[in-house]
Amino acid sequence: MKSKRDKIEFDFSTAQKMSSAEIKLYLDDREARFVEEYLNDLNGTQAAIRAGYKAGKNNASASVQASRLKNDERIIAYRDALLREGAGDITRNGIVCSLIEIYRRCMAAHPVMEWDSEAHEWVESGVWKFDAKGATKALEQLAKLLGFEAPGKNDGGGQSIEDVMREFGGRQY
Repeated sequence: MKSKRDKIEFDFSTAQKMSSAEIKLYLDDREARFVEEYLNDLNGTQAAIRAGYKAGKNNASASVQASRLKNDERIIAYRDALLREGAGDITRNGIVCSLIEIYRRCMAAHPVMEWDSEAHEWVESGVWKFDAKGATKALEQLAKLLGFEAPGKNDGGGQSIEDVMREFGGRQY
């Protein structure tokens, strides 16, 4: 194991000007790995497990450990430095890809299930639904991130949602 600087001499305000490599000297291997794993999916409990901390019953130990780590100034400084340097998937492109994936999942139609009291089981009703609110929110966030005009506003150069709906035979809301 490489030598680490004493946690006591760590100064958070100074760390804001340090590189991730410099801050990493204040962390042990598992702490650094926790931050790197956490940036992959923002799941503290799973990041703690992947970093080598014990999961415990129902992942309770890992959850407590993740909570403790996420509040540690050294961990916060290392995470912030990695984000500043563009490490992990938490980049503009990563966010765009994630929002597109969320939109696609929200647009996937799922059957509405209803209880069949004679068969004593859930059966498809013949109606399908999708998550319109989730899809809309993902598109709004994507548009904002990419610098597009907010949906529904007409700046004179483009069409409003109402215009598009009229053009394609949709009804106005």
